Amino acid sequence: MLYSLKNLRSLELEGGTAWLSGDHGKLKVTIHGPHIVSIFYVFDESLAPAESNRAHPALFSPAWEEENGRWDGILELESEYELCAGSTRLHVDKATARVAVYEGETLEHGGEIGHKDLVVPQYPLRVQMSEDRRALRGKFNFRLEEGDAFFGLGEKTGALNKRNRTFKLFNRDALGYNAEASDPLYKSVPFFIKMNRDTGTLCGIFFPNLMVDEVNFGVESIFYYDVVLAGGPFGYFVLTGRGYRDILASYCEITGKPALPPLFSFGYLTSSMGYTDPDNAQERVLQFFSRVEAEDIPCEGMYFSSGYVKADNGERYTFVWNREKFPEPEKFIRALRDRGYRICCNVKPGILKTHPWYDELAAQGVFIPDADNTPLKSYYWGNSASFVDFSRKEGYDWWVKALTEHIVDQGVTGVWNDNNEFEIEDDSLKIQSVKKILPVLMAQASYEALRAANPGARPWLISRAGYTGLQRYARTWTGDNVSSYMTFLRNIAMGMNLGLSGMPMYGHDIGGFVGSDPDEELLLRWCQSAIFQPRFVMHSWKPDGSITEPWSYPSRTYAVRRFIRERYRFLPYIYDVAIRASETGAPMESPVALEFPLDVALSFESLDRMAGDAVLVPGPPERGQSRTRVRLPKGEDWFDPWKGILHRGGEDLECEYPIDEPRYFFRCGTVIPTAPRIGSVGTTQQDGCEFIVVPPSGFQKPAGFGAGSGRSAPACVHSEDDGESDFVPGNFWRWRMEFIEIATDETLLDIVCVARREQLPYRKFWRFVVPDGFTLIDSEGNERGQSFAITFENAPEHISVRVRGEYRTATH
Repeated sequence: MLYSLKNLRSLELEGGTAWLSGDHGKLKVTIHGPHIVSIFYVFDESLAPAESNRAHPALFSPAWEEENGRWDGILELESEYELCAGSTRLHVDKATARVAVYEGETLEHGGEIGHKDLVVPQYPLRVQMSEDRRALRGKFNFRLEEGDAFFGLGEKTGALNKRNRTFKLFNRDALGYNAEASDPLYKSVPFFIKMNRDTGTLCGIFFPNLMVDEVNFGVESIFYYDVVLAGGPFGYFVLTGRGYRDILASYCEITGKPALPPLFSFGYLTSSMGYTDPDNAQERVLQFFSRVEAEDIPCEGMYFSSGYVKADNGERYTFVWNREKFPEPEKFIRALRDRGYRICCNVKPGILKTHPWYDELAAQGVFIPDADNTPLKSYYWGNSASFVDFSRKEGYDWWVKALTEHIVDQGVTGVWNDNNEFEIEDDSLKIQSVKKILPVLMAQASYEALRAANPGARPWLISRAGYTGLQRYARTWTGDNVSSYMTFLRNIAMGMNLGLSGMPMYGHDIGGFVGSDPDEELLLRWCQSAIFQPRFVMHSWKPDGSITEPWSYPSRTYAVRRFIRERYRFLPYIYDVAIRASETGAPMESPVALEFPLDVALSFESLDRMAGDAVLVPGPPERGQSRTRVRLPKGEDWFDPWKGILHRGGEDLECEYPIDEPRYFFRCGTVIPTAPRIGSVGTTQQDGCEFIVVPPSGFQKPAGFGAGSGRSAPACVHSEDDGESDFVPGNFWRWRMEFIEIATDETLLDIVCVARREQLPYRKFWRFVVPDGFTLIDSEGNERGQSFAITFENAPEHISVRVRGEYRTATH
């Protein structure tokens, strides 16, 4: 039987929550703060037990305060209630309990679907009790407009705009997935952004629910989109703001800000089962590091695939080192660390029945139970296995202890949570109600072990699977992708979509994980594209044992070396962008169409993207081509450092895109920190910073940027720390850099220290560099040419540099 909450007839106010009573239950509407409201349909206990109305606490940030807002006014009209808080206004229809959310006069979410002459759902939520009365399923229907575009839901395939797609929200081990159409994959996030450039509407919707089953963005009807829930709570948050970054900031306020990984993890690393699976694993590992040194390629270390725990019988026993391959793992790993390399070990939550500890762990209650309370068994890595139950204290505590003793205490720096989708399909088991949060709890346990072993240091943790909340603990990647040009292109969109889902610390297996070896063009284009991405890791598994490496094509090793060294050159900038992501939830790379929403000529289909606020990376050319088209966003001007010329915003440019050189544009009015010494973080002591100063153009006022957030921003916010300690006040320096117009051809770069690192000297130099056509003038009025350096004994509090000149243009 179908039920709907309807005929609302009374309202009670409790702080920031309004309770509206009607048939079958109550509507709970809460204002949590500026631009954050929640709407929950709380059914009578005869339909839904009280516990089904409570969201799992792991979905929320520990710092999240449920209520810290107040309604400014509530008005009862004949057919509706109106609730106001600041610029946010809600209209609640009494007959149907339908909610419309406005910002000012703009309808952002909800409202009537279609019109009264259409046979479409008028109740926003309909629920149905199962025959055994054990489960209550629900389906939300929301108003859909012609120009609505959708982004988010986590790791989803296809084009960036998810309109006219239906998605499942559970996690699947998706080896060799089709990057155009497969669903689901490894990570699901019950949050999405809706944007309509025709109407100027923008909002985020977050369902704090582990039972979200399916989201349909207009496949079923042109008049509505829908969300199907397999259980409660039956409610959601509506997030509004001036730009998409405001939406993400609110989402991360609720669910937790992304953890900032250590600096070295943004450098180049490698991984392959071909290193740790063979009997001579140690030799293979050492051969790689010797070769990378001989090739003069900076490298931070290796992700150890599970071959290090592969027993002589071919089975993989979590935490049990193969002592034939690695007789003294601690000694071996610490020797690598002495050379500047760090190791991140693959760990799996499935414990095979033949594992030497299996019976003991089963007796301790570590595993997910079956219906008869014995350990649930599933096929896993070639045999039957049981899974650690991270929702139970026994499983969680054992994992922390075992990970510490057998991995972290062996000198291993990082942890790689893998094969952790928890694909449990028996719907009768109690674990079904929480299985989607298990990868998050696993990440929390691994994070806890790393924190305890290294107090005050940021954990290096990566997880393949996840749900809302994973970002608080781990970075991630797009799983076991295919070595194909289509996958390479679609992974770019998948990555940006993860960033729009509150997971900015992602990456891709460069060259592809499975399939044939990447050909020369594919490998080079993938490396080229990854220069500014959040993660740069080559990771592969090929049946013939081949490994994707920088020297896979000897005649092109120079190009791969160039791309990796270019990444290290820009590592200070990439790290600044990562810091911003950890503090605000903003993506590290973002689609130009969302970053510059007023330029409607920018396509959601484009793979052109902003890396931070200062660098525009064109989408790769079509296969076999060396030219591409890029639209430079209107309202800004853009400098091409490759050709040394200025381009006007709004220009549709056909540009050369050589396969062996980096290609990007700088946004005018920005400052980009770079590394003067190119080398791995593990072996190179940086004693300075080189700032690429990209002055505002004569066409452009230096008012800052930030179209995607709806706010202006400085030319640069640059931070420095030791790269590993907790990023908290007192542990880092920070400078805010802004341009101030002096004359038509002259601007002042004003630099102010806004945060200081305690008790440490700052003996470094800063070098400033400007494009051709410009001259730098120091604080004493001396012209210093296109480059000059300042040496500091202490961190600078306030310095100013004048920039005079003009850009070269294509017509000069």
